[in-house]
Amino acid sequence: MEVKEKSKKRELIKTIAIVFLTVLLLLTFFSQTIMNASLPEVATQVVSGGTINAKIRGTGTASANESYEVILDQTREIRSVCVKVGDTVQQGDLLFVLGDVESQELKEAQEALANLNIEYQKKILNFSKEYATEDRDVAKLQEDLEKAIADRDANQVTEAEISYAKGDLASAKNEDSQITQLLEDLAKFETENANYLNAKKELDKWEKEVTTQESEVARLEGLLKEIKETGTVDLDQAVQDARNALERADMQWASDWLAYREDLNALIKAMNSDDAASIKFRDETGYSGTLSEFSGNTPKNINSDYQKYLDAFLTQMGKSESPVDGGNEDIGKTRAASTYSEYKTAYETLIKDQDDVETKKLTYDRAVESRDEKSGSATIERRDIQNQLDDAQSELTKAQREARSAQATLDTVTATYREQRNRYTTAQQTVKTNIELLTEKLDELTEKQKTYEAALATIAEKERALTDALSGKDIDKQLDNLDLQSARLDIQKQQELVEKYRQDTIDTEIKASVSGTVSAINVTAGKDNKPGEAMAVIDVVDRGFTIRIPVTNDQARQVKIGDEAEVTNYYWGGDVKATLEAIANDASKPGQGKLLVFRVTGEVEAGTSLTLAVGQKSSAFETIVPKSALRSDSNGDFVLVITAKSTPLGNRYTATRADVQILASDDVSAAVSGLSAGDYVITTSSKPLDAGTQVRMVENQ
Repeated sequence: MEVKEKSKKRELIKTIAIVFLTVLLLLTFFSQTIMNASLPEVATQVVSGGTINAKIRGTGTASANESYEVILDQTREIRSVCVKVGDTVQQGDLLFVLGDVESQELKEAQEALANLNIEYQKKILNFSKEYATEDRDVAKLQEDLEKAIADRDANQVTEAEISYAKGDLASAKNEDSQITQLLEDLAKFETENANYLNAKKELDKWEKEVTTQESEVARLEGLLKEIKETGTVDLDQAVQDARNALERADMQWASDWLAYREDLNALIKAMNSDDAASIKFRDETGYSGTLSEFSGNTPKNINSDYQKYLDAFLTQMGKSESPVDGGNEDIGKTRAASTYSEYKTAYETLIKDQDDVETKKLTYDRAVESRDEKSGSATIERRDIQNQLDDAQSELTKAQREARSAQATLDTVTATYREQRNRYTTAQQTVKTNIELLTEKLDELTEKQKTYEAALATIAEKERALTDALSGKDIDKQLDNLDLQSARLDIQKQQELVEKYRQDTIDTEIKASVSGTVSAINVTAGKDNKPGEAMAVIDVVDRGFTIRIPVTNDQARQVKIGDEAEVTNYYWGGDVKATLEAIANDASKPGQGKLLVFRVTGEVEAGTSLTLAVGQKSSAFETIVPKSALRSDSNGDFVLVITAKSTPLGNRYTATRADVQILASDDVSAAVSGLSAGDYVITTSSKPLDAGTQVRMVENQ
């Protein structure tokens, strides 16, 4: 019994152990599966050797082989900036207009010189007054000096005034030049705009036609005037009078027809009705009631049958004691107030008009027949000329109408152009007037300056003469003369300083010293420049452009001078070519890198960023990786390689960083150093990776 219990306990312990181990194995298996499911999935490729027809690629910025900097060594006010970045300038083109020609140093030196001169002149005048009563020559020199000083003070013109006058004149001339260019550009509208050219062509055609028809009308009118006929003028006048009478009769008939047609139709309806008067009328005349009413606004002939029956019916109505109003409801609605007298008036008026037209027509026909019988060939010729004249006048009217229409079209096309042209023309007239005034002002200032300079020369001459006159044997004179000489020496030194500053001073206009493209403007109108700093930079385009691309020493050994590079990212200009011109040391990586210097030609500008690819011969390398495996950061280029670690539950894979140096590359692969053949590099990943991250391999990899 006791043995059985012990056996049961062992079985229980065994069972528990088996269950525990089973659970442990299951947990271990599922934890591996869960962990693998959460790891980034990567694709890899083995590192192997091979051949690469590589292209060395790099990006650089085009810089002009030669640039000219516009620099001033003195502070000056910028009055006007006459160019902008990107402008092409020729040697001698105006770049800037400056203000005051005097720098601050020059102004201070001039003020000091003026003060020394004034002190000197005071001394010499004071000394000369002491001896003027004794020496007539001294008195005369003193008078001449005072007059020269007065002339100087009356005509004093500063360099600043001359500078501003020149600057204003230069700015006005520059504005005039700009407006002239705008007007020249606008003038191209009349020679290049298709809409304008078509409208102008159409207007010219019809204006020419108007002139032609006016000449033809004038010629025909002259022929008519020259033809003199005997005995035909009165006949033509008779025909014209008859025609006019006929036209008036027709117009009267038409007018009365509109006025009385409804009354006439009411009369016919009354005649066709069944009232007592119309029944009696039919009995007496045998009328069968077949006359129709008249329609339309054009007069219709009332023939003899109508007249016979209407006359009889009106007679019957006149005999009736109570004239009918038509006896018909419809007629009553149409003209409720109709009476016998109204019917009679309407009927007789229309019959009278009809007869009058026939009479006038007969008179007109007879007049024409009479004229034709009595008129000869002159009348026929005149009639032919008159017909031609009528046709010419009709064509003239048409041409004038078409010319007006063409002018309106042209006005519409040129409205904006004319408005701009008129505005610029008016502005240019104002500028030209301003130029004339500024020129007169500058001439006036220049003339005053000449007078001022002449007075200065006279003052200097008289001062020297007075100095000599005061250098006598008298001890006082000698002492005074020494004092003057000392003051004169100070003036001379200050004058030399002024001249030095003047030699360094330029005029109010700064012009281009070279031809090229403006790549930088560093100043603004209305402000001062900074001495020694470039106001503008001009790229000398004729000297070409250069791009420098850093490469490794190994890459530099794979190219040679003269190799052509492919430009891969420039789509805005024409053909751009890059040729390897030099291989230089890279100062930023001494001993480790080189600079490939390319000469660039074609439609390119300074500052343009270009990507170049220069080819090399096929080379064999031991370690080649896909370009998709390459990565880079601040520490350089690297790849992530797979390292495996064996565990009881299987292999664990980790992404490990391996720094590399790119030796060569093509569009797909790159040859690198720092790896070994057979290494597995990560090419793609389902999640972002860092070095040290545990990963799982793509199945079937």
